[in-house]
Amino acid sequence: MFNWNVINKTYVYDGTFEGLLTIAFDCYIKKVIPLRIVSKSNLEINFLDTIVEISKDEVKAKRIFDGIVKNISYSTLYNSYYAFLSDSMGKEIHILKYILNGFMIGPKINTMLSLDFVFAVFSMRKRMLGESHRFKRFT
Repeated sequence: MFNWNVINKTYVYDGTFEGLLTIAFDCYIKKVIPLRIVSKSNLEINFLDTIVEISKDEVKAKRIFDGIVKNISYSTLYNSYYAFLSDSMGKEIHILKYILNGFMIGPKINTMLSLDFVFAVFSMRKRMLGESHRFKRFT
C-alpha cells in the first residue's frame, strides 16, 4: 500500500510465528514485500520461483513483537497471532502487509477494513476464534 516494493521472490520460513516476525523485520528494513511466503512444510517448488530461505531470528522477532505493541497496538499483535493460527492459504502475506502498513499508519490500521489485507486478517482471526470457542463447548 505505501512505500513497499513487491519483489518477485518466494520467502520460505520454518512455519512459526517468530519466523514470520523475522520476515517482517527483514521486509521493514529493506522496504520490500515478497510475492509469496511459504512454510517449508508447504513448499512446492516450480521453475518460476526465486526462493529465499529466511531463518528464524529471535532477536529480530522480538524487536518486531515489541515494535507492534509500542507503535501500533496490542490488538494488532493479537489479531496477527490468531490470524496466523488459522489454516488459510496466503495468510502470511496478509499478516505481513497488515503489520508493515500498521507501522506506517499506527493504531488506525485496525479501523481500515476496506483494505483487503486488514479485512483478511480480521476474518482469519474471527474464524480462528470461532473455531476455538466451538471446540471448548464440546470438550
